[in-house]
Amino acid sequence: MPVPQDGAALIEGRVAHKSSNALTIVFAGGPGESLATGVQGAGDGIAAKAAVLFGFKNGGTGRHRLTYGNGDVVWVESKSGQPTGITRGDGSPVARIERGDTSTAIGPDGAPLLSFVPDPADARTPDLFRILLRSTSEQELGRLDVIRRAAGWSIADELWNTYIWWDRAGESLPIPLLGTRLMLHTAPDPIVRDVLLAACVDIALGLRPYISAMN
Repeated sequence: MPVPQDGAALIEGRVAHKSSNALTIVFAGGPGESLATGVQGAGDGIAAKAAVLFGFKNGGTGRHRLTYGNGDVVWVESKSGQPTGITRGDGSPVARIERGDTSTAIGPDGAPLLSFVPDPADARTPDLFRILLRSTSEQELGRLDVIRRAAGWSIADELWNTYIWWDRAGESLPIPLLGTRLMLHTAPDPIVRDVLLAACVDIALGLRPYISAMN
């Protein structure tokens, strides 16, 4: 991976349970720097929410809500066998993500925005899944780690060590995936940020595979 340049960004998303049993993922860019929070099934109906409350649904498909600190909302329609839909709170489309052996985010105009591809060296380990992020011109934008076990928080390239500011390891949680870690070479623009955080919600709360190694 290239040496991080000025303006590089790291965003960690940590998964936990709410009192309602719904999974949440809290995104932060550093200590005390909360960016957004995703909530499992916040837009689902009563029956689906009851299944979550009584422990029958611990993550999975549904209409998950991503809320930024300023109150802006992005909805993530996590589906089985269909593209993931991403819309704003007012219903305007942001993108859809078509999943397969690799995955691609496509804008409302049908143009690809970015792709998710497996790390050729280490796409799957006992502690994490590692996904490379690429632009439409095949430029590497950064990396997305999907944390499977607590030790995964401590695994990072030495080149990125100075970008991990807070506790990187902890006790295992009774949840399917512990979280996500985005390491980007440059700070994302708002649309790319929405797509990347929505993808993290889709993976960590919706349990959707983005590369073949996750199946």
